[in-house]
Amino acid sequence: MSKKETLFSNLLDLLLGNTKTKKKFLDTNTASADLYYYDDINLQPWSHKLKAAVNRLFVVIISIYFIIIILQASGRIGVEYRGFFAVLEVGISIFISYRFAYLGMSISVVVNGIAAIYFFKSSALLSESLFANINKIPDYAVNGALYAPPLLINLAFMRISLIIVSIIVAYISSQKSKQIYKLERIAFIDSLTGLYNHRYFHTLIEEKIEHADNRNSSLGMIMIDIDNFKNYNNTYGRNEGDELLAKTAHVLFNETKKSDVVSRYGGDEFAILISETDTNDILWFIERIKNSYREMVEMKNIPEEMTLSIGYSIYPNFAKNKEDLIMQSNRALYQAKNKGKNNVQLYKDIFEEIKAFFDSDENQLFGGVRVLLSTVSAKDRYTFGHSQRVMEYCKKIGKVLKLDKNRLRELKIAALLHDIGKVEIPEEILNKTTSLNNSELLIMRNHPNYSVDILEPLSDMESLIDTIKYHHERYDGKGYPSGIKGNDIPLEARILCVADAYDAMLSNRPYRKGMEKRQALEELKAKSGTQFDPLVVNTFINILNE
Repeated sequence: MSKKETLFSNLLDLLLGNTKTKKKFLDTNTASADLYYYDDINLQPWSHKLKAAVNRLFVVIISIYFIIIILQASGRIGVEYRGFFAVLEVGISIFISYRFAYLGMSISVVVNGIAAIYFFKSSALLSESLFANINKIPDYAVNGALYAPPLLINLAFMRISLIIVSIIVAYISSQKSKQIYKLERIAFIDSLTGLYNHRYFHTLIEEKIEHADNRNSSLGMIMIDIDNFKNYNNTYGRNEGDELLAKTAHVLFNETKKSDVVSRYGGDEFAILISETDTNDILWFIERIKNSYREMVEMKNIPEEMTLSIGYSIYPNFAKNKEDLIMQSNRALYQAKNKGKNNVQLYKDIFEEIKAFFDSDENQLFGGVRVLLSTVSAKDRYTFGHSQRVMEYCKKIGKVLKLDKNRLRELKIAALLHDIGKVEIPEEILNKTTSLNNSELLIMRNHPNYSVDILEPLSDMESLIDTIKYHHERYDGKGYPSGIKGNDIPLEARILCVADAYDAMLSNRPYRKGMEKRQALEELKAKSGTQFDPLVVNTFINILNE
């Protein structure tokens, strides 16, 4: 077979897709040709353009590759796009590897360079100049000369196909990433407000505390509660209640920085984490929140009693760890609400207040009292906050009735400790959701005696012991445990009786809803002279009406 016939035969095999001839070429000629090779041997004009286009594409792809790396390093790629960029990066990496794998000229193509030169000097693939010089081409070079251009085209298509496949796979992956992102939102985001939910908040607070430790800085936690929300929800309906929650969340989110964390902590409570802060910064931030919230309430014609109670604490200034920070912020919130709502309160350790009442030589006793109060608080959350509020009421009444400094001190201690005997009451009775039966009521009524037994070491504070023992006696003598009446009941016990009953009437319990302030005052007046001392009742009502 002549060289011309061989050339035409090989060309026909190429057009018909005969893989045997291709395989023969690939077996005898190492397929490592690239555009650089053809540049060295005087490429035709179309080949120069193709090389320039591929080189420009190469520069663009390299640029995209580095941009992706920078975005990944900075954490700016959203979770919904991570799959797309990951697969695209892989595709680009493969493209680059192929690009550099074929930079060098293969030995076989170099050896067959004479054939390639003759082949590409012609202005057309099968020009007259090729046939005129075909006899000068060595026999072993015919296949290499013919299949070098198709190999180039095959490599180009292989690379383009690789990129297209990578993009398709990346698109499919990005769709899956979006589905994962939606699932993550369900897991981490509160559907009503769009804020982080309670569960994810606990993950974030751990990260924020670790960040504060690493930078030797602080972390503030703010707890926010919408006052009177339950009444609003009952009056205007659940939809209006949900809308108020969403609007409140919008106010909080708009007032926070990108580095802050805003969460719906539960129900009508929200939590905010602020890094690198102090008391002054938090108070300034809270003032902004209250102003923005007030403007929203006025603009939306929401009742003005829908205010915010706010409590806060700071790590490590006050709190020692995550649990401390959450506990202190929660208690600060309840302290704020107990003041009468629409208040702001920094966490105040009630135990430090109690400790101040004891002398230095009574530290061991104080330690025991603290443990007991913590135990009662763990069994019955209501008791702890209730005791704080009762102490404040007793202090105000005692001052108006001109108790001396020592008696006032013991009255305040008695108010804080008056329910300490509940540590002996079974938890199922303390937290029962229905009314107590007779036997359970009998056990509950014994708690003043339990308190006296526990506080027996304070025998030098006789008035304190008597105040706690007799604070459930009635003015008409029908109380317990001793059935004494009138002025036989110590004044401090009569004061504690009124303060204790008033706070109990206002408080929600598992088995009943708390009264409004007006109703509680009417109840005090109605039972003045029977259950309560009239002097104490009148004094207390005057204080509350000031």
